[in-house]
Amino acid sequence: MLTSCGKSLTSHAVKKQDELQIFDVTKFGAVGDSVTVNTKAIQRALDECYKAGGGIVLIPKGVYSSGALFLKSNVHLKLDKEAKLRAVAGLENFPELKNTRIAGIHMNWPSAFINALNANNIKISGEGTIDGSGYYWWEPYWQKRAVLVKTVPGDLIDWHVPRPRLILFDKVTDSEISGLRLQNSGFWTVHICYSQNIQLTDLNIFNPVLEDGKKAASTDGIDVDSSRDIFIRNCIISVDDDCIAVKSGRGSDGLRVNIPTENVVIEDCTFLEGHGGVSIGTETAGGIKNVFVRNCKAMGNKAPIKFKPRPGRGGVIENITHENWEMEKVGTVIDYALREVNGDDYIDEWQKIKVPFVAATPRYRNITIRQVKASQSGKAISFLGWPLAHAENIIMENISIEAKNGARFQYVDNLVLKNVEVKTAGQSFEFLEVQNKIHIPGPIK
Repeated sequence: MLTSCGKSLTSHAVKKQDELQIFDVTKFGAVGDSVTVNTKAIQRALDECYKAGGGIVLIPKGVYSSGALFLKSNVHLKLDKEAKLRAVAGLENFPELKNTRIAGIHMNWPSAFINALNANNIKISGEGTIDGSGYYWWEPYWQKRAVLVKTVPGDLIDWHVPRPRLILFDKVTDSEISGLRLQNSGFWTVHICYSQNIQLTDLNIFNPVLEDGKKAASTDGIDVDSSRDIFIRNCIISVDDDCIAVKSGRGSDGLRVNIPTENVVIEDCTFLEGHGGVSIGTETAGGIKNVFVRNCKAMGNKAPIKFKPRPGRGGVIENITHENWEMEKVGTVIDYALREVNGDDYIDEWQKIKVPFVAATPRYRNITIRQVKASQSGKAISFLGWPLAHAENIIMENISIEAKNGARFQYVDNLVLKNVEVKTAGQSFEFLEVQNKIHIPGPIK
């Protein structure tokens, strides 16, 4: 079901790599002195490349400051090893996108630093760095948040403080991002929205939790949003929020759009700082299915295997598999925490639209987690549903966890534990309101 995620993109290329015309941005007037604002020069190079039928737009050695840039079909943006593309300050440098999706809802929002919209065969690659200059945006965000939190629910504050994403693929097909260091994003780092057959490989994504007094704000590493056939491999991610988040829209707006995320492979990745390693949710209205995570590592992450069911977000989330994890000094190894569900219809937080309870309540089912080793953890497993919204069909096998606190399961239907070992000073397992449980503690022969 996931074979298309890993297929080569070369068949979609207009010409072979060695035959592509090169458009060096310095030939269009760009200056890599970190001071000159090169938006017009670099955009000219991108536009000329597109008009020529495609090619490579080269960012050579230097620091090139720019506002928002827009890539069109068959354009390859390549950064040399000692090249840095750096975002400038000021929302005026990021033209407003109309009706773009932000945190699961459509609204007007500043463009990203690098944008590909309604395009195909896009490539962004190289050994250089794309820097969102997040420090221009983070401190104003935290200052505004300190005021807004008194009157605005925490889940809504992001929408009150517009700031640019680093890279946006919106309705993009057969494209890739590879090899780069992506850092200091003002908001989400890589947002893959309404897109298909996208490869993200060999990326180093860094947004500081706290460095030299600078604290990033809502800077997810990669957000896969109502997209399909997505392949993520060999990425190192350290951010202040979720390293990878799998999403599909929020509340009434997400239900209206009703586009799922499906067929996602994530492999050979390392997750450092972050609220979650691979997080499913919270925006799930369009549904999420067929997500396969394998051969990953986590060190210092708060919840490497994370599920974020949230009342009001809706959708069916199913066929999620995690396989072969190694973890050290993480918060909670496996975390599933549903907020209170009381059976009432849901009033959409932003648009104030009533959503019937059944449509508003996310349903998580068919989750398999196997071959996990974790040491020096805070909590082994926290898998907590609610009486009106049970998780269903959960299988965990061949798991060994060393943690201060054990495993707790509540409001789960059809739970199978095979060779799950929790080493803790206290109670290893606690089961509350679990229906149809099979617990086989010994090795599987």
